[in-house]
Amino acid sequence: MSSDGDLAVGILFGSRSGDIVIFRHASGAGAVMTTPLSGEYGDGYDPRGNLFADGFSGSHSSARFELVELPEGGKTFRTITTSNRVKAPGSVQWDGKYVTVLDQDKNEMYQYTISGTKAILKGVVRLRGGGSCAQTWIATHIVYCADAAKDQGEVFKYPAGGSAIAVLRGHFDLPLGVTAAEI
Repeated sequence: MSSDGDLAVGILFGSRSGDIVIFRHASGAGAVMTTPLSGEYGDGYDPRGNLFADGFSGSHSSARFELVELPEGGKTFRTITTSNRVKAPGSVQWDGKYVTVLDQDKNEMYQYTISGTKAILKGVVRLRGGGSCAQTWIATHIVYCADAAKDQGEVFKYPAGGSAIAVLRGHFDLPLGVTAAEI
């Protein structure tokens, strides 16, 4: 959610694949925004209201990772070039200093500064021992992982990363999302 209360919802599959629906002040019918993505995986706002999203572009056989940005008040997404290779898109979040992108394939979170249409890598948070973090959620000094491969949740130190400091087990079947409330 943006600082002014806008909610962005990405569409992974379906007739509007890769698009994002923005609900101004988290209400109403929402406005569909077309992205250059063929499937949208994660999105998040920075504190200035810029919306970042990742996913794949191109056809299934030639799909490649892509990061895009909708600048605050903008009407069109622009492509952001990352200074490193990301294999599998995941969560996009603001951690208080950087725009972060989760690489689901490597269980790594990349911390970027954004300058124009370039994302410059500033740090890597390695989530060791996870099977496949489908989504992450950054909270104060920790990050939660929905581990789709191991059917469990995991908690890691943030930004230190490393091995999980806690494992959340239950009757999960392909957990793909996670969120947390800080009190």
